[in-house]
Amino acid sequence: MKVWDGLGFASKAAQQMDNPDRFVPVQTLRDAIESTKACLDPRGSLAEMHYTTMTKNGQTYNLEVLYDKATNTVYHFEYTRKAIGDLPAIPK
Repeated sequence: MKVWDGLGFASKAAQQMDNPDRFVPVQTLRDAIESTKACLDPRGSLAEMHYTTMTKNGQTYNLEVLYDKATNTVYHFEYTRKAIGDLPAIPK
């Protein structure tokens, strides 16, 4: 597990953080975790999914973050224009 600014990242999420094309600032991930209602993980883990929007390079995206509060670990994050969770698709 890697840690950025006190937030842990599982191996796949850490790989995305190392990729400049997929990176999301830690503060953006924290904001998503702290300012949204947690939802059950659709895949059934004990971690919780958070959904919100974010802006990157002047474009708006839907953001999902799978976070386990007990271990302070992000297991997955993705930003996309498609509909995810309860967020509608974002037109191009």
